[in-house]
Amino acid sequence: MSAEKRESARFITDLPAVLRTVKDAKVIDDHATAHDVSTKGFKVETQVELAEQAQLAFTLDLPGGGKVEGLGRVVWANRETWATWAGVEIVKMTWSDKRRLANLLSPDRVDWARISSSASKLLFVLVVVTATHRVLNSVHARETLAALAPKIVALVVMGWAFLGMIRRERR
Repeated sequence: MSAEKRESARFITDLPAVLRTVKDAKVIDDHATAHDVSTKGFKVETQVELAEQAQLAFTLDLPGGGKVEGLGRVVWANRETWATWAGVEIVKMTWSDKRRLANLLSPDRVDWARISSSASKLLFVLVVVTATHRVLNSVHARETLAALAPKIVALVVMGWAFLGMIRRERR
């Protein structure tokens, strides 16, 4: 049993792949499948023979749409009865494609939108609680609130009545 030599984690999946020549971008195999994908390379299953050290261009179709493209080098190749299996080292890939592939392989497990929404609600509650505490502990604020209470109640009742009138007019 040999020791694992991989530098990065592999993503166990089957991604549709297109293999092309580097020189003239001629399609070698448009029905290949990439297995064990990582940001460093992948294992490819193809119907054409690939030679070790051969350079090739590839396109991988990502789940949910999108593609990544790059240049690769065949590190090893093994022809079997029904297919050729080969290890492809990724030699060149744009930064954005490498990032897209990395995000697929180890997605961000943090739901930042939900966390920020919850933090906003918590901050609102803390402000209301703090303001209420200050008002209730301030003699001047209590006196002002007591003096304004009838006006506040009148505004709420008038607003409620106004909304009722608007709703009736729409019907």
